[in-house]
Formats: sequence, structure tokens, C-alpha cells
Amino acid sequence: MTTRALWTGRGLALMGILFVALSLRILTGSASAIFPLIAQSFPLPDMAIAVLGALAPAGFALASFITPRLGNRIGIEWGLVLAVALIIIGHVVRALAPEWITLAVATAIGLVGTGMGNVLLPPAVKKYFPDRIGLVTTMYVGLLALSSAIAPLFAHPMSDVIGWRNGFIVWASFTVIALVPWLLELRQLRGKSPTAEPAIVVAKSTLKLHKSPTAMALAFMLAISSINGYVLFAWLPLLIMGTSGVGPAEAGLMLATFGFVGLPVSLLTPILAAKIKRTDFFLYTSVALFLVGYVGLLLAPSLPWLWVVFISAGPIIFPLTLVLINLRTRSTEVSMQLSGFVQVVAYSIAIIGPFGVGLLHEWTQSWNAVLIFMIAICVPLVALAPILGRGKFVEDEVG
Repeated sequence: MTTRALWTGRGLALMGILFVALSLRILTGSASAIFPLIAQSFPLPDMAIAVLGALAPAGFALASFITPRLGNRIGIEWGLVLAVALIIIGHVVRALAPEWITLAVATAIGLVGTGMGNVLLPPAVKKYFPDRIGLVTTMYVGLLALSSAIAPLFAHPMSDVIGWRNGFIVWASFTVIALVPWLLELRQLRGKSPTAEPAIVVAKSTLKLHKSPTAMALAFMLAISSINGYVLFAWLPLLIMGTSGVGPAEAGLMLATFGFVGLPVSLLTPILAAKIKRTDFFLYTSVALFLVGYVGLLLAPSLPWLWVVFISAGPIIFPLTLVLINLRTRSTEVSMQLSGFVQVVAYSIAIIGPFGVGLLHEWTQSWNAVLIFMIAICVPLVALAPILGRGKFVEDEVG
């Protein structure tokens, strides 16, 4: 495949991909850090926090089910515009919420938009940058990690100054920027006849991806990554405060650390995965990092910063999933199908994470039980490693 300059004829698409990526994690990370401030305006019981945490995988599962069909009908570009619009609406309605149920509804709206963005970004990369899949995936996954850190880092101090409601308006205003490149790209595309994608032609029928070992392994890998991610986004500050006795401000900084440590990992993983034929190494490394972090918090809670760093490096399987969606498919269409399939399965399973942790902690009144649960969740990665290390295309597996 011929490699061309990154900006040649596709600069707006690159800006659009990167700005959307920078907006996708703000909605999930901007609330948990300020739950104590929100609770000053209306009651926010533990069960409400569990529900808010479980909304992320639920919203993503719903979005992953509808987005491939919607994307084929209206196109990737309009799909991304709709996704960003839903995120903006979610931020604004959050700011107006008079009680936690409205907050949850607003969060659900924004999370559907976020889930749509999750599904559409990999095929957008494959459509516009088939010659630069590793590089562009690295760029946008790095910005996902950065946005995961930005929201919890600034949410609490910003809300202290301007109030938590105005804080959500600030995030909504920031997200509007992601609309601009795609609206301009759509304006350029108007009137142009679509060009054939330089890829192997596949039938437009939906592939039976559940029969593909690679597709199923990707789905379960993302499920494990998502359970870890959304449990930590929802519960990490409270877990650290409960096990290590640190204050809310320091616990919020540890949540920001979860995003920042993931940044270099996210930058390296897609590039390495595009060059290394066997990817099982990444899964074994992820298991080791998660286990060291969770076991450390269980046995030596007086060193929370050290263990949080290990846990924060564990989700290398998230950027690995995103790049493999493109590397294990031959066309944009199948990439979109695989992206939707992997994410709907993964996030349907991941619903048990934050909600289950809430129930488990309420039942046992012990964070040690939660840590044991998280350790058990990570172990199946070892069984998935050999399947994903084979490097097969899903089209070949399902005929």
C-alpha cells in the first residue's frame, strides 16, 4: 500500500478524529471526581453512584448495537457529528439536573454519543488513513488517555471555583470544537461522488462474527479492559480512601494519574502492535500489571500511589483492541462491523463491573472483597492471548 503525507487531502479528517478522541472520555471522568460536591446539592447515595457507573457500559453497548447500521446509512462523518451532539446535550442536561435521576438520564444520553464515537473512530481511521493505521490510532488513543486524565484533574478545582453545574457547561463548550472539522469535511464531500476504497471487496451482508475466534477474543479482551476502566472511574477515589485512608483531593489526583500513566502506554501500543506479528505479549504484560497493582492494594495499602501506577498501566489491552479491529480486517465495512460487534459484546458484559462492585461493597462493607473480585476478572486474559497472537483476519475465519 502506498504511503502518502498525513495531511494530503485528509487534514480535516485527521483533526476531526483527534478532536473527537479528545472529547470522548471527559463525560465519564468529569463526574466521579466531584460526587462529593454534587451531593451538596441533592442526595447521591451509594446505589446512585453504582447506577451512574453502570451507565457507561450500558450506554456503550446500546450505541455499539445501533451504530454500524446507522453508520452504513448516514455515513461515518454524519455519525460522528451526531455522536458529538449527543455528548454536548449530555453535558448541558447534567448541568441542569435537580436530582440524581435527571443526572443519570443526562449521563446516559452523553454516553450513547460516546459509544457511537468509540465504534466509528476505528473505521474512520481505516477509511481515511489505511496507510497509517498504527500512527493515527496511536495519536487518537493517546488523546483518549489524555482526556481521561484532564477531566478528573481539573473537574474538582474548577467546580470549587465556578460550581459543578458551570463546570459541565465548560466541558460542553469544549466539546463543540469537535464538530467543526467534520462539518467542514461534510461540506467538502457534498456533491462529490464517493470513491472506491482501495481494499478487498466484501459482501455488504453482516458477517457472523460470533463464529470468529479472533472477534470473540477481542470482545472479551475489551470487556475485561472496560470492567477495570469503569470500576476505577466510578470507585477508585472511594476505594483508595477506604483502603489507604487518604483524603478526597489526593484520591482525585490518583484518578487523574490513572489517565496520565495510560498516556505513554497508549502511544506505544498501537505502533508496536502494527509491527509485531504476535500480540500475546501485550496481554501477558497487562495481566501482570493488573495483578501487581490489585494485590499490592490488598496486601500493602500504605503504598497506594505505587499500586495505582501499576493498575494504570494495565489497560494496554484497550488501545490494543482498537488497533486490532483494523489490523484483523480487510475493509472499512468489516472494520465497522467488527468494531460494533466487539463493543456491544464487551460493554454488555462490562455492565456487571461498577454495578457489581457497588452491590459487593454494600453487602460486605469491605474493599478487600472488591479487590479480590478485580483480581479474578483479569485472569482470563491469559486464555485469550494465544488466540490473538495468531494474526488471522476475521473474514478468513468466518468464510
